[in-house]
Amino acid sequence: VKNAGIDIVYIKASQGNNIKDPYFDINYENAKANNLKVGFYHFLTATNIEEAIQQAVFFSSIISGKQADCKLALDYEQFNQVSKEQINQIALAFIQKVKELTKKQVIIYSDLYNSESTFNTELANQGELWIAYYGDYRNIQNISASWNSFIGVQYTDRGIVSGIRGYVDRDLFSDEVLLDD
Repeated sequence: VKNAGIDIVYIKASQGNNIKDPYFDINYENAKANNLKVGFYHFLTATNIEEAIQQAVFFSSIISGKQADCKLALDYEQFNQVSKEQINQIALAFIQKVKELTKKQVIIYSDLYNSESTFNTELANQGELWIAYYGDYRNIQNISASWNSFIGVQYTDRGIVSGIRGYVDRDLFSDEVLLDD
């Protein structure tokens, strides 16, 4: 993967209240052994603030003791009939708890529709946006959303990278994705 020109990898750490990604540890070890910069993300499934806080605690426990080079990421894209107001409160609770527990910055992964129509400015002020956008990503700065800027763009979910079997997400990040130490 490193020889294919990849510098940064985001590794799924956890999902929901109790699912640790089965490949988390090996993906982390291999990435670090090959001098890749590493970020971690959690796939949020919470339907209320209490669950969001529980998931933040769980995510923080999974990544504890691991060295993140990149800002932590919240992947929240399945809302389960929750209102927009509740979605934003849930995301905000998760982000604030993760920041409290890890002392690290958190970014939000979202698609264009949700970044424009679901997430509000208050949430946008809590974390930078990593956007999934499969259009002309070179003109991503022309897309309007609650965020003033984008920290990264996932431009395909069908990428090919030497060293990885099958399709993989491909992203471009600015240096802003790196943690301030």
